[in-house]
Amino acid sequence: MKKFALATATATALTLAMANVAFAQTSQAPMTLAAGEMTKAKESTSDTWITTKVKADLLTEKGIPGSDIKVETNKGVVSLSSNVAISDSQKATAVAITKKIKGVTAVSADGLMAGGAMKADNIDKSKEATSDTWITTKVKADLVTEKGIPGTDIKVETNKGVVSLSSSVAVTEAQKTTAVNITKKIKGVKAVSADGLKAE
Repeated sequence: MKKFALATATATALTLAMANVAFAQTSQAPMTLAAGEMTKAKESTSDTWITTKVKADLLTEKGIPGSDIKVETNKGVVSLSSNVAISDSQKATAVAITKKIKGVTAVSADGLMAGGAMKADNIDKSKEATSDTWITTKVKADLVTEKGIPGTDIKVETNKGVVSLSSSVAVTEAQKTTAVNITKKIKGVKAVSADGLKAE
């Protein structure tokens, strides 16, 4: 009886695996890009995707100054840097978060300034100077984590609280509306210009 149950379970698992393979093959069939081009496209966007994903995860993590951490990715190697001092525990948290991201092969955090708290007046000044940067990073993070819109393809620029959205790929009117609504909800955003979003 046990042998029969095991055989049934094995057969079911094999059937599911084959069904998944068949589904994967059929779902890939309509792709017009050649395999070589697909690989190139994946390579060129993977670093961008990793950078955006790391930024988003750092920004949403409480207890670390995510908006002050600069993220750069080169062939899966992520470099973290900051122009504000952060504590050793914040540095460790940022590195741990980055290492969890799919596609990350190594993390360099040499550019993160350790040293703990800054003087209060310096913090206020840096906040003023980075508010547009913070808005841009926050908008990008929210767009990337929103399902149904091409968040990684939307370029975000902020000038004195006015956010401009643009894209090099076509988006639908619904996606455009969603992106604008998400941006409007961000603290500090005064206005949103989405003229640069190409509607289909």
